[in-house]
Amino acid sequence: MHSDSFDTRPIPALVGPTGVGKTAVGVALGRRFGAEIVSADSRQIYRYMDIGTAKPTAAEQAAAPHHLIDIVDPDVRFSAGEYGRRAGEAIRELARRDVPALIVGGAGLYIRALAGGLFDAPEIPRELRERLAAGYGEQTTAILHGRLGQIDPTSAARINANDRQRIERALEVYDATGATLTSWFDRPAQSRRLRIRLIGLRRERTALYARIDNRVDRMMASGFEEEVRDLMDRGYGAGTHGLSTFGYAEMLRCIRGELAEDAAVSIIRQRSRQYAKRQLTWFRQTPDVLWISVAEGEGPEDICEKMLEACPRLLL
Repeated sequence: MHSDSFDTRPIPALVGPTGVGKTAVGVALGRRFGAEIVSADSRQIYRYMDIGTAKPTAAEQAAAPHHLIDIVDPDVRFSAGEYGRRAGEAIRELARRDVPALIVGGAGLYIRALAGGLFDAPEIPRELRERLAAGYGEQTTAILHGRLGQIDPTSAARINANDRQRIERALEVYDATGATLTSWFDRPAQSRRLRIRLIGLRRERTALYARIDNRVDRMMASGFEEEVRDLMDRGYGAGTHGLSTFGYAEMLRCIRGELAEDAAVSIIRQRSRQYAKRQLTWFRQTPDVLWISVAEGEGPEDICEKMLEACPRLLL
């Protein structure tokens, strides 16, 4: 992808649910074409959170350089709009170096933001955000969601009642700007002149869920508890945005003695499967996704061949 074709040639984006195998396939494509990967994962942005987010290993990152991994601390609230800005900068820099870019990840909002299809989020001063967060921390998720329903019913209907991070974000926008999140969505997005070619990986649901369960088992065997304890030693805990996500929230409760380990593992598996289901729903409702069905026993190189048969000039 040469720099003069940046605004006309679509950037390939490998998407799909957690556990489907995007990382390995992305690395295989990157190695084959000399491409660099722009991550579109909403949790791998955080430092110190490696095992619980299934972050690409050092070997995988050496085989295909990654961007937008380990860019903020776990207590930073990182918006989709900010992702769109940073990812766009990374892709433009790759274009200037004549290096192919490959987007890999399952965060649909991130990819929409990068394509220019998301509102430009308001900038809120850090001091104000911290003050608002302190106030939210004194209330239950149910109370916060109820308040959101009063001021912004559309957002309340769209956001899961247990998704505290997104509930707080919607309230934060309103409390900081006086305008609802819905009204910000309705404003025209800034044009970024970036076209995305979406290629989705999918597996039979039973096989996908089995892979997710196995991933959770590997997380535990690889020292996930020690990773969370290290995060706690660094001063991060239940009120930290990054640690409010599935896996970390349960392990924090386990370490505090509120959950037995086997119960924590069961909940992590369940929440991971639920997340995969939401991702599938999102991308199935997204137009123009080229779906590649993956069969059990097919390795990353096999999947690459399928993708290249369906889209021969994917990274050329």
